[in-house]
Amino acid sequence: MYRKLWCYNVSCKGLQDDIINEKNFVAKFFFVFLVVLTQISSPTIVFAGAREAKSALVARNYVEAFNQWKSLAEAGDPVAQFNLGLLYAHGQGVPQDKARAVFWWRNAAEGGNLDAAYYLGSCYLIGEGVEKDVSTAARWIRRAAEGGQAQAQSQLGNLYWKGEGVAPDNQSAFNWWLKAAAVGVADAQYNVGDSYAAGRGVTKDDVQALIWFRKAADQGYAPAQYTLGVMYSNGIAVAVDEVEATAWQRKAADQGYAVAQAVLGFRYAQGVGVDQNGSDAVVWWLKAANQGNIDAQMGLAFALAAGKIVPKDEESAAHWWRAAAERGNIDAQFNLGVLYYNGINGNVDYKAAAFWFKSASEKGHVNAKKYIDIMREKGLL
Repeated sequence: MYRKLWCYNVSCKGLQDDIINEKNFVAKFFFVFLVVLTQISSPTIVFAGAREAKSALVARNYVEAFNQWKSLAEAGDPVAQFNLGLLYAHGQGVPQDKARAVFWWRNAAEGGNLDAAYYLGSCYLIGEGVEKDVSTAARWIRRAAEGGQAQAQSQLGNLYWKGEGVAPDNQSAFNWWLKAAAVGVADAQYNVGDSYAAGRGVTKDDVQALIWFRKAADQGYAPAQYTLGVMYSNGIAVAVDEVEATAWQRKAADQGYAVAQAVLGFRYAQGVGVDQNGSDAVVWWLKAANQGNIDAQMGLAFALAAGKIVPKDEESAAHWWRAAAERGNIDAQFNLGVLYYNGINGNVDYKAAAFWFKSASEKGHVNAKKYIDIMREKGLL
């Protein structure tokens, strides 16, 4: 028999820590350039040029927008310099050139433009258009944050949490996230909730965690929607409500959030918060598994191998266990070994079985070692 490698309990209290610590989604800076039109505070002649540039931009006449902003930027207008940098970064009206984007953002930042300071710092943070330098990144992001740029405040919180360019400091991280959260930055609201839930940088307070997770979730922030579902499932600061938990996690899953998709699959497999439906479980597991989510790959493989909630398909089970096994998951390695040992559709492969049993055994899997001993006794090795 296959060892059931995941008996998912959506009410498991231990799940909270897994969610609380899943910060890569939040802390990573995504280098997406959006044309941001900021207020012009230049003399009348500059204002006229900026107005023409804006009109061209609205009409998607990027070449004209580029020409107008270029003239203003060369005359020293920081807002035009910032917007010119955006056009270079996005390749609108001019061939994409991130180094030139950095050049103009630097000029704008030195002229006091806070958005440019944030973008410039972010470029240094990820090494786009300039050599990566986290200390310089922190300096520019701090300048923007101290000037009230909300995204910079959120990012500065991330830097303090990760210890990038600054000494790690959970309290400073929390304080900067709180500033950004107060003006509606969704990922900062999530991080404030996360901090309250974990008692990191602030006294643990599940009620406050719920409040801030909900604020972010109401803005459509997928990690917050998923985590709000976890709180309803576990009864953290709210009454247990699996239907409500499922509703929030579905919102996150619909946005492509792999963790939520995997959990939704387990919900359908076990009938928790929804009617049990093996086909729907597979649909959601496939969405997450194709994004590389190991839990979904494991659940999918076991369901296909067992043939209880969906038709049995050992070849597909092998595919998904292999996907997880090749990433080092020892339970997948063991189950894949068992599958080859017993035979896929009756076709045994002892060489492949031994390979995966040894892989799992070397990492401490006790049952894999037992199978190796059995194979030695039978002369199969």
